[in-house]
Amino acid sequence: MTIQQAIKRADALKPNAFTNREKTEWLNALEGRIAANIFLMAHVEIVMLLFDWPSGKNIEMLVKPPHDDIYIHWLCAKIDEANGEYNKYQNSMQIYNEYYGDFLRWFAGLYDPVQGYMAV
Repeated sequence: MTIQQAIKRADALKPNAFTNREKTEWLNALEGRIAANIFLMAHVEIVMLLFDWPSGKNIEMLVKPPHDDIYIHWLCAKIDEANGEYNKYQNSMQIYNEYYGDFLRWFAGLYDPVQGYMAV
């Protein structure tokens, strides 16, 4: 999924007044966490993969289908948080955390620290 696709899908679910640049920054924060905490990338690698709007809008993000919905749920949660809708934010974060956990468990089943990432 590209940045533009994630933003478009989140906007369809949660119409909002935030700019694409703001939403790209939110995606960068998540992408950095995924790169560091799951893919175990070095800081230098993480900095190189972060993107800017609009120049990076067509860049493919790290998490691929069927787990790439985490980006949409993350954006929905961030929209709720930024709007001060904290009950909605809690619900959105719970959904996001379920998707993130599913991805983490799936990836952990494929990743061997000695061998590296074993794509299927």
